Amino acid sequence: MTTYSHSLNTIELSPETPIYNPTRELNNISLTDPAIYAMTDLKNITAITIDGNSTIDLALEIMRHAGVRLLLVVDNEKLITGIITARDIMSEKPLKIIEQEHIKHDEILVHHAMTKREELNFLDFRDVEHSSVQDIILKLKDEGRQHGFVIELNEVQDNYFARGIFSITQIGKQLGMEMSLDGHVQSFSEFEKLFA
Repeated sequence: MTTYSHSLNTIELSPETPIYNPTRELNNISLTDPAIYAMTDLKNITAITIDGNSTIDLALEIMRHAGVRLLLVVDNEKLITGIITARDIMSEKPLKIIEQEHIKHDEILVHHAMTKREELNFLDFRDVEHSSVQDIILKLKDEGRQHGFVIELNEVQDNYFARGIFSITQIGKQLGMEMSLDGHVQSFSEFEKLFA
């Protein structure tokens, strides 16, 4: 049996001490690489979530702080009810909501602006495992979406759970593409140049 006898010293914390925040390193990829190389794997990285009754201003603040452009919207049981993106918040959408709901901007809630779960298409992880990065780009282009969501069957419980997220912006960065000032790939036509 091992015994430990090292004495521990305490250190005074300075006001400038930040919290350690691990960042995900994005590896360079090619169009022919396996799709999972470009997937944010929720088995390894905790998804950033928000409640549907939070304000869109709080959602945007969380995105900026976390360096992401998408949050999963969850209910009290932590089940996915939809997604909200920075584009949803910074587009014309809030103005339409103000008109329709007769509310002020700071009263717009995430559930007003989010894309509901039933409006999203999900990819099966079993298919993704046999797909390439190019396959994912073409699928997202066909659907006119910036993000793709992957679900995986839990055979023990016989239900699906959220497994991963694809982001066109992240894929663009990993392919070494030039980003716009807001960090977005300008359009899917930028990817088409790579396909040629």
